[in-house]
Amino acid sequence: MNVGLSRLLGRAQADKAAKKREVVEDLEAGARSIVDFLAPGAMREEEDCIVFPGQCCVRVWFVQDVPPEMPREVLDAIYDFPGEIRVSLLTRPMDKAAVRSFLKQQRVAMQADAITRARQERLPDFVQQTELAQVEQTLHDLEISHLPPQELCWTVGLWAEDRDTLDEQSRRFEDLMLDADLTFFRAALRQEDGLYSVEPFGLNFLGHARNINTIALAGMFPFARHAWADPQGIPYGVDRTTGAWVIVDDFSLDNYNMIVVGEQGSGKSMFLKYKATWAILLGMRCFVIDLEGEFEPMCRTLGGAYLDMSLTGPHKMNVLDLNPLDPAAWMNGLQDALAWLELAVGGLTVHERNVVLTPAYKRVMEEAGLIQDRRDTWSNTPPRLSDLYAVLRADERRAAQDLADRLESVAVGVYREAFDCHTNVDTDSPLVVFCLRDVHRDVQPLRMRQIQTFIWSKLLTKTHPTLVIVDEAWRWLSQPGAAYDLSEMARRFRKRYAGLQLSTQHADDLSRCEDAEMIRDTAAMTMLFRQGASAVPSISSLFSINEVESRELISLDRGESVLIVGEVHLPLYTPMPPSLYRVWTTDPRELAAMGLG
Repeated sequence: MNVGLSRLLGRAQADKAAKKREVVEDLEAGARSIVDFLAPGAMREEEDCIVFPGQCCVRVWFVQDVPPEMPREVLDAIYDFPGEIRVSLLTRPMDKAAVRSFLKQQRVAMQADAITRARQERLPDFVQQTELAQVEQTLHDLEISHLPPQELCWTVGLWAEDRDTLDEQSRRFEDLMLDADLTFFRAALRQEDGLYSVEPFGLNFLGHARNINTIALAGMFPFARHAWADPQGIPYGVDRTTGAWVIVDDFSLDNYNMIVVGEQGSGKSMFLKYKATWAILLGMRCFVIDLEGEFEPMCRTLGGAYLDMSLTGPHKMNVLDLNPLDPAAWMNGLQDALAWLELAVGGLTVHERNVVLTPAYKRVMEEAGLIQDRRDTWSNTPPRLSDLYAVLRADERRAAQDLADRLESVAVGVYREAFDCHTNVDTDSPLVVFCLRDVHRDVQPLRMRQIQTFIWSKLLTKTHPTLVIVDEAWRWLSQPGAAYDLSEMARRFRKRYAGLQLSTQHADDLSRCEDAEMIRDTAAMTMLFRQGASAVPSISSLFSINEVESRELISLDRGESVLIVGEVHLPLYTPMPPSLYRVWTTDPRELAAMGLG
């Protein structure tokens, strides 16, 4: 028995020695375990920071006082500081009776001081009067509210790789807190207590608190953001700070216009395809003006009408068409025709418009059986451009002959196949894409005017939620006539239950002219994708984004954006369905990798 016991004791001692050797090996230089990260072996506390040798540095502040009101963007700039920070916001209820008693004492003291000043005929202390008003308001709120006042302990810690980086980031962070009008201090000689305060213990070891009401407190927490989820809306993407889906109903806003700005490859065209797809699935109607031919695969997939507007394409539109369902079709047709002709002939004088072209238009329409005062005739087959040209040629006046000369190329000359035609486009498809890829830029304004007339005729025919998407709109905004047409859409679409969705690469395109500025100013929503560093200052000025958002615009990845709806700024990521990504992408490298190039 003694021999067996000795063996057992010997074996236990050997196991203990082996475990001790393992611990010693773990504690050798260079060896680290999770314990070392949770409780570092070396920590040097300095006056206003803590240094973990070879690892990092940390500095802690406590906020002693806050202003009565703080804008949300100011708080966002602090919470979204581009560095490793930890924010501790701890609240605890205060004794309501004690607070009331203290405030009454303050009120009596301030009222007594005010009476003394008045008797001595001294100027009133306006700061004291403001404080007295605040005390009165707080007492009033305490009397009518059943909620006890709250005490806020606000502590912030900032981590950096080394002391120099910590000092630089601290300077920038303190500038943000000064902009927020906060009264704050570095936790001098109490950095260790501050470090424990920002750890997830639920305790504050510094003890610096400030009374605050629940209304002001509600807007201070980082997760107290506007949740945008309209049941009837389109899912724009995921909020990058909360992970919640952002669902916006365009037609519940003040107007239904939207501006999308982003450099090449940032994802703006992909987003427009994504939004158009959702709009069709939700029963809306979409018209797309496609400058580069990017929307064809999407249109084919959704079964939409894809119209090739090239000069030799199969789809035709007659300049002299009337919409018989429009109660003012004859006069509207006249104005549309005059606007198109003004572009085609390079401008019209008042004499040419009123004395020459208007009578010629009336004559050619009556010869075709479309009488101005007889609505039942407006559905007859309209004349063609060559008919108007013939009427002008028959007019011996010099102005008429000059107009005929300027109209010849599009009426009977080289472009007659494209413009001297009857309309063969009459689609009720919910998705219509107008492709202008193969249209020469000199002729694009003429096609754009025809497309605009077609869209208006559809809007006047049927009131239905409609999105008109104009991709790569920089081309149109640089042309006064096209820019004016787009501004008319932006102004008048709301009454027709339609919204203009305009995409461009540069924010400066939205300041080219008064019409472009009007489009920008009337948009209820703006979506900002990645921007170049040189474009950020103008973006910040035009759309009132804060410093943090401005810096973020430079580093946004594809599909990431900032959505601005009124005063609300939402950081978004729009995920693309994998099954449709191969249909929507236009990146040459991706197309080549998928064997679609």
